[in-house]
Amino acid sequence: MRQIPITTLERQKKASDPATSIWVSAHAGSGKTHVLAQRVIRILLRGVPPAKILCLTFTKAAAANMAARVFDRLALWTRLDDATLRQEIIATGAPAPEAADLLLARKLFARTVETPGGLKIQTLHAFCEKLLHLFPFEANVPSRFSVVEEERQKELFEQARHTILHEAEGKDHPLRGALALLTESCSSDRFENLIKEAMARGALGPLATGHHAEIGLRKALDLVPGETIETIQRAMIEDGIAPSLWPDIAAFLLTGSATDQKRAAALQKAYEAYGSAATGGGRVQEGAQGACLAHYLGIFFTAKEEKAKQLLTKKLAEQRPDLDDLLYAEQDRLDRLADKQKAAAILARTLALLSLTEAIFERYEASKAHQGFLDFNDLIERTKALLFRSDARWVLYKLDAGIDHILVDEAQDTSEAQWKILEEMTGDFASGLSSRVDTRTFFAVGDEKQSIFSFQGAAPHMFDQMRRRFNARFDAGEKAFNHVRLTDSFRSVPGILETVDQIFDHAGHYQGLVAANDPWMPHTALKAQLPGLVELWPLVGPSETEDIRDWTLPLDFPDEHDPPNIVAWRVAQKIAHLLTDRAHEHVYDEKQGLRPIRAGDILILVRSRGPFFAAIIRALKQLQIPVAGADRLAILQHIAVMDLIAAGRAALLPQDDLTLACVLKSPLIGLTDEDLIALAPGRPASLFDALRQSEDPRHAAAAARLDLWHQRIGLPPFTFYAQLLGTDGGRRDLEARLGPEAADAIDEFLNLTLQHERDSTPSLVAFLAELDNRDPSVRRDMETGADLVRVMTVHAAKGLEAKIVFLPDTCAKASGSHDPLVFSLGTDAHDAQILAWSSGKTKDCAALAKAREISRQGEEDEHRRLLYVALTRAEERLYITGFHGKKGPGNGSWHEMIDAALLGSAMEEIPAFWDPAENVRRRLSPGSLSPDDTHSREEEAKTDNKHLLPSWLVEAPPPEAEARPPLRPSSALAAADGLDEDFMPTAATPANLAALQRGRLIHLLLQYLPSITPSHRQQAAMGFLGIKARYLDGKTHALLTAEALTIIEDPKLRGLYLPRSLAEVAVAGTISLGAGRTLSVNGRIDRIGETDEAVLLADYKTGAMPRNGRTPETYLTQMALYRAVLTPLWPDKPIRVLLIWTASASIQELPASALDAALADLQG
Repeated sequence: MRQIPITTLERQKKASDPATSIWVSAHAGSGKTHVLAQRVIRILLRGVPPAKILCLTFTKAAAANMAARVFDRLALWTRLDDATLRQEIIATGAPAPEAADLLLARKLFARTVETPGGLKIQTLHAFCEKLLHLFPFEANVPSRFSVVEEERQKELFEQARHTILHEAEGKDHPLRGALALLTESCSSDRFENLIKEAMARGALGPLATGHHAEIGLRKALDLVPGETIETIQRAMIEDGIAPSLWPDIAAFLLTGSATDQKRAAALQKAYEAYGSAATGGGRVQEGAQGACLAHYLGIFFTAKEEKAKQLLTKKLAEQRPDLDDLLYAEQDRLDRLADKQKAAAILARTLALLSLTEAIFERYEASKAHQGFLDFNDLIERTKALLFRSDARWVLYKLDAGIDHILVDEAQDTSEAQWKILEEMTGDFASGLSSRVDTRTFFAVGDEKQSIFSFQGAAPHMFDQMRRRFNARFDAGEKAFNHVRLTDSFRSVPGILETVDQIFDHAGHYQGLVAANDPWMPHTALKAQLPGLVELWPLVGPSETEDIRDWTLPLDFPDEHDPPNIVAWRVAQKIAHLLTDRAHEHVYDEKQGLRPIRAGDILILVRSRGPFFAAIIRALKQLQIPVAGADRLAILQHIAVMDLIAAGRAALLPQDDLTLACVLKSPLIGLTDEDLIALAPGRPASLFDALRQSEDPRHAAAAARLDLWHQRIGLPPFTFYAQLLGTDGGRRDLEARLGPEAADAIDEFLNLTLQHERDSTPSLVAFLAELDNRDPSVRRDMETGADLVRVMTVHAAKGLEAKIVFLPDTCAKASGSHDPLVFSLGTDAHDAQILAWSSGKTKDCAALAKAREISRQGEEDEHRRLLYVALTRAEERLYITGFHGKKGPGNGSWHEMIDAALLGSAMEEIPAFWDPAENVRRRLSPGSLSPDDTHSREEEAKTDNKHLLPSWLVEAPPPEAEARPPLRPSSALAAADGLDEDFMPTAATPANLAALQRGRLIHLLLQYLPSITPSHRQQAAMGFLGIKARYLDGKTHALLTAEALTIIEDPKLRGLYLPRSLAEVAVAGTISLGAGRTLSVNGRIDRIGETDEAVLLADYKTGAMPRNGRTPETYLTQMALYRAVLTPLWPDKPIRVLLIWTASASIQELPASALDAALADLQG
């Protein structure tokens, strides 16, 4: 990285000035956390006690990161000499220190660590929790409350919901009517989602309920008190054209065209319905308006509830222009009233919803209070209420005496309620009306372009609003308040940032990323000398010819021709190629300079943890690429865990036919639909009895396994499942059917059994019952330095970075596909949310339609902010692709934005690695990295600090005799040299891998069949494949058996499969390389046989023999080493070396001359 520009350093110095309140707007990767930590250190250097500083962050991980930066710097200062320490202090932006300042700097670490309560770097929720513990009486909270865990909170919510809905079904319950209205208005699934969504809204802040809700809703919906559906419908009929005139109008319409006559018939039916519904006084009876209006409105509106363009045909309009005008005026009046009718219906439905929601929340709050719990929303709301109470102002006075400097990180993710707390806490900072006379400052840093947590209450529009508000307050108090922009990126190379700027500065793509009327601020890369790469791959859509899917396969069986699976394979193949040494692909490391790409350098970002997420992980694992697995795993939703739960229930109650049927078809037992069809229909008793009575050996084996499980039900859950998965082979069977990604879910399920045993008396019954009321999920820390490919959602990747980023999920449309059921119409006078329930877009009134439009606009804005976050995770390389359905990419999708912005830009086209007929567009920025920059930065660090450390710490010890590990020919050489072109990972496809699976099965058959007498080999092979390859049909089993037997019985291999031959032979030895050099070899040979004439040495290769007949150099070297190690054992016999290609059942004998040449090359 080139030297940091003076302007950047000056901005950092200004932002970290402890004498001034600062608002920092920063781009991604611009060093926000560095500036914040630097400001904390400069505040400490001014002699401010650590307890007077409060740093607020968005997550615990961010708080830990910030604290580590501060403490690491202070710890370093304790051991520096005066000259170096002086330079370190000046580097923070502080003035040149005096001797006393140096002494203070050395003491800061101990002073900070020993301060009671320590340096307060915490989340806002943690701060609120501590504050409420300090003032429980004033805040009206339990004195020893605890914060409820997420899973427990879900349980309390569910219990409250279930209890209230059950009680509301009672005949005389006051909520019975509300429940009836809701169930009549939506399906059962939609009803569940509706209640959950309303409760989720309430979890973000107080809801307007009861009388307050009706007042607020009527105002928002433009309904006056007393207006109901009935009164509006009556006004539709009686307040316009008088019904007494309808017959005359109908008679006139009958003289016109067919269209006029159709309207006349409708008007006549409306009049008849009116006549039967009207009372003696000419008023329509209560609730009887519907039939009349159904006909009357049909005259003025289409079936889609749109205004009819013509109410009279031209001939009649010319005869009666007055009637034409009258009808159009009536149409406008009815249109306004129709909107009011929709609003009244929304009011009634919403009040019913809110009455149920209020009751559920009250029950939930009572449960929390009974158990002494507060949730995260309580922490914010109770703190806000505490600070705003007029009789608790002394709390602010106590805070005022304890906090002098407040620093807020990730300010763009702060909600409106949280901003109100910060405003109240800093009220005296600007006014000067404080119990303190020292300088007191407020600091906030954030990037509104990265605000992507609106579902948690984040309000990105507040970022600029609050800056202006704080600025005005400090100006009014004549206190300094500065706005600093950080636009220089320490993370990404120029090629990446130029692409980001080009995408968002195109056609208003930055809408929602910056404040209204603000321009797009370009990024500046500080890694200007480094190369960068952006590749835009073609999208993958469904094939024009519909593939006929094998109906015998499970519905969720991965189809290699599905666009998501194709993209997943391409990404995995590209990564496999990048990780091979022969690819000569490098990235730049601050410590090591240029180095080969590692798995930990790669980050794959997706929109959600759906099927494509699983497809990516599956493809990576099948290509044996180290992958971290899912960053968040919903344990009970994984099919492997469902099978394990069903197995436990079947063991407890095998008479449960449905559960037993699920277990029988699961990989744990492996029966098929045909088995169930043979067992179930017409059975006299339970399915379990039918299974026991069946004469089929497989059914008997299944019954025996169930009996074995039943005998173990008294064991603790962990022991029960450990034996099922281990001894019984359940883990093997699940992973064989469901893929290696099932391992993560299985492991987490076992952790649940251990957790159950820690928390309660171990019981299989209790454990399974406990799972009925839980929905546990596991979040993995993806910030660790594990050398694994990370697959994450963009939300989860916020704050992370990677050398190489893949964006393979870019075709989802911006908004509209998942509109909420409940919309916010603002807040009432009590700052409570006014909610309205929409039962469908066509039933929206004008106010709700506007709320839907605002919601969609917010969704589109966050859609673009998510793209910004995704793009700016990349340091050096960015690969973009996507997949879509038959309708193509969604409107406003990321790929559409990217493609439109980069269209016509200087991007070269190269053939795609998966198909030369397709082209990849790429932008390659060569950079200006010199050879001097490729050496290790660790050496620089050692040189720079030599005068600080004793010589034995920085000087290398004298070299010792090299102890080289044994060379493993089948792995070490392959890793060092890579495979030849015919064997590159990018050549792998789902079809190829199917062949490889077949090859592995043949490999196993070749390993075990020779030990079985020839007459029984075929039967043994079919039985073996029936267990190991249940997913293949009997015809395929027979074909694999025939291929394996053909190899074993091949005359050319006579001696290789004799009884005295050996399988899986471990070999180790040392060979001479000449000039006094030796090489240790350690490996395993698949097969060794001996005849009177020669020794046969065979290695199985799980693949097909190369079409060109050329043996990869890696394999030649591997076999040459094996032959060299074994030659001393048979000095009088030649050693014939064979490769057996199991995928094609081919035999290839390697010439001795080729092996000699390979060994000579190694000896060098």
